[in-house]
Amino acid sequence: MSAPVLIQLGGGEVIGDSPERRVEILSDHETLNATWSRFGPHREGADLHVHRHHSDLFYVLEGELTVRLGVEDRGVVVAAGTLARVPPLVVHGFRNGTDTDVRYLNFHAPGLRFADYLRAMRDGRTFSFDQHEPPADGGRPATEAVVGGEELVADRPGSRVALLVDVDDFAVSETWSDHGGPAPPRHVHSRHVESFYVLAGELTFTAGDRELRAQSGSWVQMPPGMPHTFALTGSEPAHFLNLHTPSCGYGAFLRALHDAHDEDELAAARAAFEQAAAP
Repeated sequence: MSAPVLIQLGGGEVIGDSPERRVEILSDHETLNATWSRFGPHREGADLHVHRHHSDLFYVLEGELTVRLGVEDRGVVVAAGTLARVPPLVVHGFRNGTDTDVRYLNFHAPGLRFADYLRAMRDGRTFSFDQHEPPADGGRPATEAVVGGEELVADRPGSRVALLVDVDDFAVSETWSDHGGPAPPRHVHSRHVESFYVLAGELTFTAGDRELRAQSGSWVQMPPGMPHTFALTGSEPAHFLNLHTPSCGYGAFLRALHDAHDEDELAAARAAFEQAAAP
């Protein structure tokens, strides 16, 4: 990926499309593979398995997703607006256990060619991927999976920011902001990918010499080395996810950014993160 990516709602690479299931690839970067999915009522997803070398994450957009945990197959309901993170070697699966559709984002970090695995299944080919049967010892404790538990970083009039995940391979925040709120300074990341999913409202990105208008349901991805910023445009409040893969200290940066009391502390927070000012 050498150029910014904008995928509008419904515009991802289609893996399957039927009344019972639709799956689209949003990202197949090595640091992050991401999909958008719709599962019909009582649709089964993946059976119990483990990933040995990467985390599996689910953000529910609409409805409820049941994540199955441990060899005991304990079902945990993940409600809309909630992120579930399953670390490596934790046995898990998932399904839609309700009478209505569920829509969700699925993230694999690092990607380890999950998108190619989906393409191979679609095309009837075999493909070796980091997905395995539950180990004989039961794997890591199912209690290491995390559902919800976000950290509220800022809650001010017109702006609310929560840190949903902050681990080495992946960090994600969720932001609610009034339209027309302040834009971040134009900046660049040299060693990691920054991605966005617009949950509501509209964001307009400036990436290099391009302008990208991202409406609700859009996926945006900035490759390393791409100068960028964004503005909260449109007439409605904005609500979006911001993902950094790998995290490169994003969680600490976000906390320091919102705790800063003066320009010197603000500058120190920015200097400690894998981010540089861009002209």
